[in-house]
Amino acid sequence: MKISKTVLQAMAVAVVITSIAACSSDDGVNPEKEKSAKTKNVDPCPACGMG
Repeated sequence: MKISKTVLQAMAVAVVITSIAACSSDDGVNPEKEKSAKTKNVDPCPACGMG
């Protein structure tokens, strides 16, 4: 199976751009954000009032 040079180059460019975009995103784990998510205010249960 013969694949043209331009198709191979386009695939290589797509892989490079995707890997750069994935590595440069700043969506890392933030401990402060996790702490605020764990402390939720729960409304008490209307039936027993214990939550």
